[in-house]
Amino acid sequence: MRREILPDRRVTFRFFAPKANAVSVLMGLKSGVDEAQGTTTTAMTKEENGLWTVTLGPFEPNLYEYRFDLDGVIVPDTGNDLPKPQRHVNTSLLLIPGDPPDFLDVQNGAHGTVRDETYYSTTLGQNRRLLVYTPPSYDRVHAPLPVFYLYHGFWDTRYSWVTEGRLAQILDNLLAEGKAVPMVVVVPEAHALPPEPTPATSGEFLTDVQPYLVRNQRAVDEELFHDIIPFIQTHYNISAEPRERAIAGLSMGGLQSIETGLVHLGYFDWIGAFSPGILPQAFSDEFKDALKDPQRINKTLCLFDIVTGDNDLIVGKANTEFDAELTRLNIRHRYTVVPGTHSMFVWRPALSNFLQRIFQR
Repeated sequence: MRREILPDRRVTFRFFAPKANAVSVLMGLKSGVDEAQGTTTTAMTKEENGLWTVTLGPFEPNLYEYRFDLDGVIVPDTGNDLPKPQRHVNTSLLLIPGDPPDFLDVQNGAHGTVRDETYYSTTLGQNRRLLVYTPPSYDRVHAPLPVFYLYHGFWDTRYSWVTEGRLAQILDNLLAEGKAVPMVVVVPEAHALPPEPTPATSGEFLTDVQPYLVRNQRAVDEELFHDIIPFIQTHYNISAEPRERAIAGLSMGGLQSIETGLVHLGYFDWIGAFSPGILPQAFSDEFKDALKDPQRINKTLCLFDIVTGDNDLIVGKANTEFDAELTRLNIRHRYTVVPGTHSMFVWRPALSNFLQRIFQR
């Protein structure tokens, strides 16, 4: 397998499969490849030597998902060193850089550091891992820095925000432009419990996953305060001020950030939820009690930011209903509907905008 980016931003895909009957390439042009409304499927042509090829594009600068269909079997590009970070990898990533470089490209200048840390989770009784981004100035700054906890979505891993979400590149570029405050970003595993055993009984994913989300959110929340936050406080120079603590996430992680942020109101002053997987049944009683005091929420939070895509067939309707409920309760929040689906095409810009707003004086 091989893919070649041409000077005009077209891409040639090659797949060696001499015994195959049909090979196609699936490109997520406006969504992830699992969403039909933003994905195209193109048949590849077989040459005499058994090499299948096709040239697509030109593509606008961005980071895209793609995979191959080999006689009905979905496979990633094994020749690509940029797989999509998933619990079960079947998709590859394709970066079309901008000229000049885009907000998610590596640009000249100082770069932060992403560390892969191991800590012991007393909550789960096992070693766990998380990622920590520190800004380029981290070793030269003596004052404690703001800290931002960032959760990934269902079926993803902690590398989702770093590899596909381009966290480090986006924040490096914002810092270089003076558009963000230097901060420490913590990316935990948003699965405290494995999701694979979740039974699929109703045929509706959101219905089937609701009991898992309830159990997982409780465990994630406990692990955050009992294990992750103490570990970060011990090993990193972070502020103890609520105004310098933020939490956000995408999809399942967006639901988690809303639940944790409001249940522990006063610990985080900034909450972000990007296409949050809103399931009213998944919210805890503590969360529902927190909603009964809108005045306290409005007085405490500096920002309650919710972003969703206008073509999100997974959680778009639920997000609109949640926005209406918050409005009815007079809870101050920022709800933004942008062009897009349930994908990184929405979440990367949402993250960039959130990073430019948090911790600003």
